[in-house]
Amino acid sequence: MNDAVKERYELLSVNKSIIHKAFLFEKDQMSLASALLFTSASKEADIDKMKLCRKLLKKNTRPLSSLRDIVELVLISKMTLSDDPEKYLSDFMSVYDKITKGSILENDYMVLSAILILDFDLQSESDEIVSRAKELMKKLNSEHPILIAADDISFVMFLAISGKSVDKVIEDLEEGYRYLKDTCKPGVGNDALYELCEILALTYGDMKDKCDKVMRIYSVLKNHKSDYISGSGFSELGTLIDMGLEPEEIAREIIEADDCLKELKGFKDPSCDKKLREMYASLIVADVYCPDIKAAGNSIISNTMSIIRAQQISKMISFISSAAPTVLSAFLKTDDDKS
Repeated sequence: MNDAVKERYELLSVNKSIIHKAFLFEKDQMSLASALLFTSASKEADIDKMKLCRKLLKKNTRPLSSLRDIVELVLISKMTLSDDPEKYLSDFMSVYDKITKGSILENDYMVLSAILILDFDLQSESDEIVSRAKELMKKLNSEHPILIAADDISFVMFLAISGKSVDKVIEDLEEGYRYLKDTCKPGVGNDALYELCEILALTYGDMKDKCDKVMRIYSVLKNHKSDYISGSGFSELGTLIDMGLEPEEIAREIIEADDCLKELKGFKDPSCDKKLREMYASLIVADVYCPDIKAAGNSIISNTMSIIRAQQISKMISFISSAAPTVLSAFLKTDDDKS
């Protein structure tokens, strides 16, 4: 096993323990989500600074604000990791207000979209990005309504950031979906197939080649009797194909990391079943092999919220936060190649 992978899962265990003790009333899986954010930054959680950030958040938001609900621990973790928590919150609120303007209800997907923009340091371009995202949402809703639900807000936001055309995304999405369903036949639900194609369609490159890479990872994990590859776990495999490793190597790293995680405190709890543990293993492996990419920990935010609300990983609240590290890297690379 890569020594860096071992160091990450050990740090994750430490962070999870100290955050859980400091924030006892938070959902256990949100403590783990927060821990991964610090671990992705190679830092031990600063509990004192986190508590100061919580006070700052409460001071600047309404008592019943959605920002002080499930997402609170994630947001104060992001504030803590910033050099200037007050500025981070100010920037976040500015972007968040633009995203929620005109919406009757706020939701966690909108929070993740604002975090996504800040993670890529694009707040100065947020007016253009949010405006483009809303136009894209309208177009997708009219041309391909099956794509659009509350949990697709961040997908559309990333589409707005990347600049890839809606028409090309839909063309690639449908090509990949037909190829997986008719040729590869992985034996997962149609929703999981479609979510995978949404991730893969955001980057340039041949869709069939990208689907084949996913299927190679899937095959090794399936032979290992992995629980992770069912449901939304299958779609998340699309975030692993640009790691610089052969697909079979990626799968083996995930298996080894999972074997180590199950021995650590915090991963023996009944709330952290095998499927969830394997998800963390994949996130750690991706984080190690994609160290220069921003937002490496965001995927855990979406998954843990889904676990809290549905008690299972049925669908990521925002799969694009998971896709962001590898997808943006691939997009920028292919875009540069074309210029």
